[in-house]
Amino acid sequence: MHIVIVGAGLVGTTLAERLCGDGHDVSLVDAEPGRLRSVSENLDLRIVEGNGATANVLRQARIGDADVVVAATNSDETNMIVALLASSLFGVPRIVARLHAADHVATFELISRDHAGDHICVNPEQAAVDRIAALLEVRGAVDVVSFMDGELLVAGFRMNEDSGLVGVRVGDLQQLFAATRTMAVAIHRKDGWLIPGESDGIEDGDLVYFAIAREHFSDVLEAIGIQPDPRRSVMIAGAGAIGIELARRLESLGVAVSLIEEDEALARRAAELLTRTTVIRGAPTDRAVLEEEEIDRVASFVAVTDNHESNLVAGLMAKRLGAGRSVVLVDNPALVELVEEIGIDAIISPRVLAIGLTLDTIRGGRVRSVAQLLADQIEIVEAEPSRRSRLTAGTLAEVRPPGTIVAALRRGEKLLVPGGTDRVEAGDRVLLITKTENASKLADFLAE
Repeated sequence: MHIVIVGAGLVGTTLAERLCGDGHDVSLVDAEPGRLRSVSENLDLRIVEGNGATANVLRQARIGDADVVVAATNSDETNMIVALLASSLFGVPRIVARLHAADHVATFELISRDHAGDHICVNPEQAAVDRIAALLEVRGAVDVVSFMDGELLVAGFRMNEDSGLVGVRVGDLQQLFAATRTMAVAIHRKDGWLIPGESDGIEDGDLVYFAIAREHFSDVLEAIGIQPDPRRSVMIAGAGAIGIELARRLESLGVAVSLIEEDEALARRAAELLTRTTVIRGAPTDRAVLEEEEIDRVASFVAVTDNHESNLVAGLMAKRLGAGRSVVLVDNPALVELVEEIGIDAIISPRVLAIGLTLDTIRGGRVRSVAQLLADQIEIVEAEPSRRSRLTAGTLAEVRPPGTIVAALRRGEKLLVPGGTDRVEAGDRVLLITKTENASKLADFLAE
């Protein structure tokens, strides 16, 4: 496909890299020459310098031939204009707009009704709330993504000397979890990622991702050695869009929530919008405030302010003062690498979430959903192969893409963990896990 991406920030450039790797013809538009120069040195794509919200610049990017336009700048208003021009003036069949504000999302939906083609809104804030809510559901996890209509969880856990799985071979897990349909699908060890084979063992310090049927994940927690935590309350730092929506979500589940906000106006607004959340005026990085609010009685501390460096500091302080676990919003790749070293339990990156959601919409077809793990080195694809795809041509041992795990099969109402002698049938839904660098090869196996 010919894909036009407007915005060469972290999301736009990462998407360009992925899509070029998938073999697409990509045009990247941005008004800042410096951004474009660094991208052009590493990728084979069309570079257009200028304001992507103008028709002339979009014509230079060959928008008239585009199958997809992605509006991925940091400005909602610019992305709205790009979407409107692509739809009404150039008739692009599929438009993806990255939008943050709820009002802009609503306006985009109104525009979509009056114009032909697919109009997809990617809202990183909403995606972050969904990811955090899933994470808080699974005790002890550092990352959680749901698939198969929520029936299957891919959850990451840190292994330590107290874990019952340290020293266990991946191939032996099925004997250990005979009734729980569980598979180890990815391991982060020291500085690298591993898609494990049956002979690989689980080591102390590994971050291991398991594919777990939702109904059975409590059995896996017990085997890993994660102890029950009687604490149930959650403390949120930051009364922005993510903090407010997360508090609302937790309120609806009956969770006791407190929210810390330093800005007086935001704190007052949060108190007006939330019904059962205790709103505290103060800095989440202030030790005295955390101690006064009894942080050691909190099951989870979630820092989602707009200052990601402050999120890290607050998360680390909360953890050291006794919070059960600490979850922070971090979108800076340089900071993401530090998380494991300094003791934060889990991170949420709206950038990575936006990339996964956008890839969902671009790949379309047999791909139902795409997600990245942590620093987007591992990609998970839920797909529905057709009768003519290579993935249905033989047993998994014969046709499985190199470096890829088929972590789960859903056949009708049954959720299965397949072995090498199993076959994928037309109509099955499969979960494929691979390194991001190999993800482009999956298209060949899913193609009809």
